[in-house]
Amino acid sequence: METLLNVIVAILRLVPLVLVFYIPSLIGMAIWSEKGEAYKVKAGIWLAVGFTGVLIVEIVFRHVSFVQVASTIGVSAFQFAVALALAALTVYKLAD
Repeated sequence: METLLNVIVAILRLVPLVLVFYIPSLIGMAIWSEKGEAYKVKAGIWLAVGFTGVLIVEIVFRHVSFVQVASTIGVSAFQFAVALALAALTVYKLAD
């Protein structure tokens, strides 16, 4: 039972940054759904700035070692992927 509780707590710790990553992901996916090559470039810029901006702020406030920075980047990439999937679901499935 304690192991299950630890797993649930670990998952819940990931939720706040998923929500922070969701905002630029949603804007990027909404722009991506527009027609035209320029919109895809603009969406890529939104996604890149959103991901790196949040990641840099997270790393700066932690003052961490190289190993912790590497793990932060890995976890943040996973959180960004989840946020991107939720944004794609919102834009492509629920908006129609």
